[in-house]
Amino acid sequence: MARNPGTPADDAPRPFLLGISGDSGSGKNTVAQGVRALLGAERVATLELDDYHRFTRAEREDRGITALEPSAHNLGLVQEHLGLFRRGRPIRNRAYDHSDGTFGPIRMVEPNEVVIVRGLLAFPTDDLRAAYDLAVFLCPEPELLFRWKLRRDVRTRGYTEAQVLKHIVQHLLDSKEYVLPQAERADVVVRYTVPEWDAPDSEVRASLLLRRRAAEVLRGEEQKLARFGGHVRVEEEGDAVAVHVESGLGDAELDAWAGERFPGTYRPELVGQHVSDDGQPTRLLPLAFSQLLVAALAEHLRHPGASANPAVQRDSAAA
Repeated sequence: MARNPGTPADDAPRPFLLGISGDSGSGKNTVAQGVRALLGAERVATLELDDYHRFTRAEREDRGITALEPSAHNLGLVQEHLGLFRRGRPIRNRAYDHSDGTFGPIRMVEPNEVVIVRGLLAFPTDDLRAAYDLAVFLCPEPELLFRWKLRRDVRTRGYTEAQVLKHIVQHLLDSKEYVLPQAERADVVVRYTVPEWDAPDSEVRASLLLRRRAAEVLRGEEQKLARFGGHVRVEEEGDAVAVHVESGLGDAELDAWAGERFPGTYRPELVGQHVSDDGQPTRLLPLAFSQLLVAALAEHLRHPGASANPAVQRDSAAA
């Protein structure tokens, strides 16, 4: 009997669901774009959780609620759609437009080998957390988060500086209550810091805390990170593993490691992309390292014991 259109074959591999969550301005889109490029764009579908807002921006303002409150999101529909993706089924939903805070027409999103799901509330409950194969939470320190959100919203989303400052004040309590607790459910928590509050972005450092299966994967790779010397330090923290990445990490060292991990897809100009304090495109190597490590974890968890090279994996599967 022929299958219905859109119904996956029984032996089709289940999509790998990667959830990326964090506060507004924490870099979710930046990390997701780098991971997608490393895994191979043709293998990755993306799901934007802002599309699951219940209300337009104007409606939220009329109700006196922020986009960080669970009541502002259709979390039940998120759960349903993630379940469909797990079964290899497409979903249909409207798209949220950040330029004016309204919704566009209904569109279809097809699953792929990997589905990257990103949003403010990717795993606010244990049930939603269970839907992901790998959960990542981004947590810049407050000074950086303030800086990055202000820069993004003014330059790319049409807000005035006064509007952004007002939104930040309104969001502080909701972020603490609803967004930040997700870090406890994440497999990987990425923290970005600077040595002084007014230090430039070029001095940003990253610390990644890995738990559960992610920690076990890193323990198997720890010796390979010794090549970075003191610029990358690995420490045990109870059942977890912490990786500290200094701002002095060198391009040549990182590019060599990345080229070995992802020889078929690594392009330095697509990883670690960042907009500097003066609005110019630049590259932050601690950010690039974070993207690379998340992508490598996803590949390892999808294919335990296999090469991280997508081309090698596809050749092996074909054989």
